[in-house]
Amino acid sequence: MARKPKKGATKPVAQTPAAPVPGPTIHEATCLPGGAVRRGQVITQAQAEVRRQNGLDVVVCGASHATNRALARDIEHNANGHWKPCPQHFLHPNSLPHFQPDPRPPAGHTFYETANRHAL
Repeated sequence: MARKPKKGATKPVAQTPAAPVPGPTIHEATCLPGGAVRRGQVITQAQAEVRRQNGLDVVVCGASHATNRALARDIEHNANGHWKPCPQHFLHPNSLPHFQPDPRPPAGHTFYETANRHAL
């Protein structure tokens, strides 16, 4: 015979597995006045690398800052070889951190979202 729970005891709550965090997406990007970044249509990593080789901007969007940063770095590295990381520009309050070729050219940036800063 099973034991009865003690008076006032609570039943254990079943743990529901956390939903997986979706991976980052890569978008065409446009720099706006004031430093904000507008994201465009979703593209592949290969398309992003070609855009970067041609001096155009891209932005990596997603929930994980570390994953976004790593993917942005990989895109810039595959597209242009040598790169440097740049924090958001504090003169532009809506800017995003990014990677860019070092030395220039080509022009453009590989932006990425953080926990507090997002593309429009």
